[in-house]
Amino acid sequence: MTEIQPKTLADFQSKGYVIAPAGYGKTHLIAEAVKEASTRQLVLTHTYAGVNSIKTKMNQLGVHSSKYQVDTIASWTLRLCLAYPKTSGWEVSNPEGKQWNELYKSCLKLLAKTFIRQVISSTYSGVYVDEYQDCSELQHTLVYSLADFLPCRILGDPLQAIFDFADKPVDWETRIYPYFECLGQLETPWRWHNAGAYELGNWLDEARLALLAGQKIDINGRLPRGVQKITVDLNDFLDKKRYTLFYRFLNDQATVIAIQSGDRQSKNKTHSLARALAGKFSSIEEVEGKDLFTFIKKFEAASTTSKAFKLALEFAKKCLTGVDGLFTAGTKRGEIAKQTKATKYPLILDSANCYLANPTSRHLREFFYLLRNNPATCIYRRDLLNRFLNILKVHIDGGVPTLLESAHIYQMDFRHSGRPIRHTKLIGTTLLVKGLEYDHAIILDADSLDMKQLYVAMTRGAKSLTIISRSNELPVG
Repeated sequence: MTEIQPKTLADFQSKGYVIAPAGYGKTHLIAEAVKEASTRQLVLTHTYAGVNSIKTKMNQLGVHSSKYQVDTIASWTLRLCLAYPKTSGWEVSNPEGKQWNELYKSCLKLLAKTFIRQVISSTYSGVYVDEYQDCSELQHTLVYSLADFLPCRILGDPLQAIFDFADKPVDWETRIYPYFECLGQLETPWRWHNAGAYELGNWLDEARLALLAGQKIDINGRLPRGVQKITVDLNDFLDKKRYTLFYRFLNDQATVIAIQSGDRQSKNKTHSLARALAGKFSSIEEVEGKDLFTFIKKFEAASTTSKAFKLALEFAKKCLTGVDGLFTAGTKRGEIAKQTKATKYPLILDSANCYLANPTSRHLREFFYLLRNNPATCIYRRDLLNRFLNILKVHIDGGVPTLLESAHIYQMDFRHSGRPIRHTKLIGTTLLVKGLEYDHAIILDADSLDMKQLYVAMTRGAKSLTIISRSNELPVG
């Protein structure tokens, strides 16, 4: 394949695809192609982190905002259907779970209408879809409908097609290659070259070709500069050296991501590891905030203030270490307790009593602030705790009747703004970190990763890659 040029992409007037491996300059290509266009383009992706990344690149390259609109497929589809509720038959402002698939079906009916196509054609003269390997079959059908009346260029990498949605992912062999024209492939591993890690970038390029050929990657021989293999069992609690590899990154201001596989068991492992590291590495949460919403629903359904408070204590333990040692026995039972000479943290006791006597979101937030700021605690799920504190703020400031309604309001804003990366040492799953870039990557239990998860994990670190494995070749299966 040939390296695609921005003008070729901008001038293309049909249905085309670009194979874009991780870190090869896909976002840069999209921005340059939009810059070449004389009319407004619609740029779609899957996450708001992706939206922010594309917008940032547009600004860096001086692309005028009048030339593009960047959005997620889900958000753009929802807004279009809500703008024409009678025609689309859609009125749900906050879809959840299986409702998203129903939304896409409603949008397909809408896109079949001539007047809707005219409205869209008068607004945009072309479409770009980023990270196309993350499209579900329904999302692909929707994009294909847009491609009926607008030039459509899709960019993605089938080797990164890992997913966690119920609908099956789009099959490139049957749904892309026969119907979309190949416009080229990105050939240069810019992420690593720009970081000065040429050996790492070139090694990953060779590893990609090996994986595509059905071969395994040899990690037992001489590895390039920036790559190291470590054999250690993180579950062996008698091995005092199991966390040493994490500590060497702590004095570095660079970003570090430790990566687990994407199944539910591994998601729980990320939280356990963050706790074991006393919050020095923080665990990343799912955008949907399932754990948070589960807690809030139980909290609001509690029959007494005492039961609600005890649920809050259990939630605090999911976010911070050292929580149990802060309270008296009475406080742990959800009772208003008296201060004695043995009371170690009187401010926390007073705050707990204030909430138990007057259970408001303001008192609960003040209580959690004291827990967070206490030197005896360490936050290991910063993302989860910060979201909860923000939801309490919405409830306090917004005049919303319930905490759950406040959570939905905050969640809508969170989806659009994305998660701010304030902590630079993180642990997450392949599903949560794909599409993101860090300085250093540590692959936890690389032996458990299949080919695609392995490639996603290997390509997250721009400067170094640490592989924890007991095998000599990957993937193991």
